[in-house]
Amino acid sequence: MGAPNSEHIDTSNEYAYTEIVCPHCGKVCSAAVIARTQKWPYVTWVRCPGCLFGAVINGDTVSPARGAGEEVEGLPEDVEQAYNEARRNISASAYTSAELMCRKILMHVAVNKGAKEGDTFAEYLSFLESQGFVTPPMKPWVDLIRKRGNIATHELPASSKREALGTLSFTTQLLRSIYEMEYRAKQFMSDQDDDAVHAPLPPRSGMPM
Repeated sequence: MGAPNSEHIDTSNEYAYTEIVCPHCGKVCSAAVIARTQKWPYVTWVRCPGCLFGAVINGDTVSPARGAGEEVEGLPEDVEQAYNEARRNISASAYTSAELMCRKILMHVAVNKGAKEGDTFAEYLSFLESQGFVTPPMKPWVDLIRKRGNIATHELPASSKREALGTLSFTTQLLRSIYEMEYRAKQFMSDQDDDAVHAPLPPRSGMPM
């Protein structure tokens, strides 16, 4: 049964698509409208054509809320899941949980880069430094993430939105340094190789142009 005062939309309807920023994949898309109410308050059920997840538009508000912070490219699956969980926690006002996740992300990164699963947190950090993934200029970022995570774990006062956003921003920059720049460099080099393959061959010496 349909919702009261709602209608199903077919592709010939002028309301068949609506542009949103998908709260799941973060892409701007023309989402397919599955159904919408005909009277105020307007509610629209949509589906992203990219990731295929659904969302609900209540008036001008898209639910679920998009994660806080910024997208980072080139993340391994488990690191990306942990990072997105931290972002969603902030959007849900779960600031202490967000800082705990940022601390846990350091563990995911260390294991992903070759550390032994089950090591202590200090051993994870030592591994990242010894392998050059955390350079001297980055050490204050990592130390801040560590300290904020420890406070969230061991102290009673809840984290504030400002504190959680700050911890997330340092986590974002760390992930960009370790993963995204390498990912983009590989893409750039691949594009350069493609250009070289498709470039016209120079004329042989002594042959007419």
